[in-house]
Amino acid sequence: MTNSPFTSGPAPDPNRPPQGPAFQYRPQDPGEVQYGQPSGPVLPPPPSWGQRWGVLAKDDRPRQVTVILQTLWIHLAATVVATLLGLTGSVGLSVALGVIAAAVNLVLIWAVAREALGRFGTDDPRLPIYIGLGVLALLALFRVFNPFTVVPAILQITAALLILVLAFTKPVRAWLKDRPGNRPKGADTPPPAAPQAPPPQWRDPAGPAAQPPYGYQPPQQPGPSSQHNWPQPPR
Repeated sequence: MTNSPFTSGPAPDPNRPPQGPAFQYRPQDPGEVQYGQPSGPVLPPPPSWGQRWGVLAKDDRPRQVTVILQTLWIHLAATVVATLLGLTGSVGLSVALGVIAAAVNLVLIWAVAREALGRFGTDDPRLPIYIGLGVLALLALFRVFNPFTVVPAILQITAALLILVLAFTKPVRAWLKDRPGNRPKGADTPPPAAPQAPPPQWRDPAGPAAQPPYGYQPPQQPGPSSQHNWPQPPR
């Protein structure tokens, strides 16, 4: 049997059993590799609405600060209930007290949750909290004398006292001072550097009487005869 001119190598032996491929690839288990998943480091999910505004706990926030925010939300709910119950008496007074208390409450929630107590320009970030709690407690005292609003008023005063106690704890003080947003603007700016004197400059000694430095020899001035090196006539 002759080979075809287009075939390289010896002719195949019909009596020799066929051999398998030289390289065998192992089939890959589809369960080992999850297609569509990122191979790099996975970032944590962004905080939810409840975590951002203090309704739920957050990893980078102390537990005492979370309790303060939750207590402020409870105080806001008690303010709404007291305003609705106060409509049985003086409608205008009840609405005015409710609007002021709700506004102060929302400002405190925003400043603590967004770490923006430095917007008030005070060196101590707890001072705005103290002022806001004083206003909330004073507004709640007006509702104690109304039998319809005495229960939510007592709840408001209790919530203000709890926030005041938590503000004196060490984790809350450290957290308020460490957050850049709780410090006033310009507190972290370094003071301007003092002007530095210019470096000394070397100057030549002034005046004809100034002595040259030790070891200095002035260059010799050439005479008129040797300036051009002309040949001298014979004498």
